[in-house]
Amino acid sequence: MYSLSQLISPKTSACCRLLCCGLLLSALAISPARADYLSDTDLGRKVMVDYIVHFAHHFQWPIEVFSGSAAPFRICVMGDDALMSPLAVRFHRHRIQGRMVALETVNDGENMRARSCQIVVMGDELGKEPMAKTIGALEFFPVLTVSDVSRFTLLGGMVEFSGSGANMSLQLNKTRLDRAELKMGTSLFRLTRTAN
Repeated sequence: MYSLSQLISPKTSACCRLLCCGLLLSALAISPARADYLSDTDLGRKVMVDYIVHFAHHFQWPIEVFSGSAAPFRICVMGDDALMSPLAVRFHRHRIQGRMVALETVNDGENMRARSCQIVVMGDELGKEPMAKTIGALEFFPVLTVSDVSRFTLLGGMVEFSGSGANMSLQLNKTRLDRAELKMGTSLFRLTRTAN
């Protein structure tokens, strides 16, 4: 897994540095006593949404996942209704890699729909067993899976928001990212703990 101990690569732009520092400061402002998950508070949800925007711009998806030049960039949410509103506000009329963002809710068992998303955000309301099944169904598909549920990367998820408040870090499952052929752009900040 990767964590935030090395924030920014030497080639990262000043704008990206400011964004990363701002995101980290926001994360540090969250009191660990207030919530079990980062998404349990308004500020925590804002931090998650900021990172999801960052991931959308700095990961690279294979071009063949899009059905044409007008196909949207699909961000799907499973088991976390509280994230829908801040995601909708942030992605309203937003473009990623020249594509309009389509925000959707995907229900438990709709794994075929989830496979056509570029990012799937999974919440604790989904439950560990359905989450594990969905993660298994998405293996080898170019779908970035993101959650703040503990042990998410050990279940096979790709990006886990671990802890909250001053203890918040990111964990990245490099093996699953490689299998899905998702590449981190050169300007994506470095995350330094791997779990394979």
